[in-house]
Amino acid sequence: MANHEDAEITEIIVVINKAGENYMDEAVEKLKAAGVEIFSTDEENDVVEGAVESALLAEIQKIPGVNYVRSVETYIADYPPGDP
Repeated sequence: MANHEDAEITEIIVVINKAGENYMDEAVEKLKAAGVEIFSTDEENDVVEGAVESALLAEIQKIPGVNYVRSVETYIADYPPGDP
């Protein structure tokens, strides 16, 4: 793997365990708190789509309510010079 200063990002699909009345809202809040950028939610299919820094994938899989995490695509975020 090449050295880079920018973030390695993985787009993910997260399958949520259906447990409790507000399970999707709770799962989305936990994912956001863990650093996931949410793209969409599909409560009918218990799925959340988003992106996260690749180094955080193992932690995302450990979040209560997360049944499965599928990596869709991993890429290097090419931020402009000076962007934090």
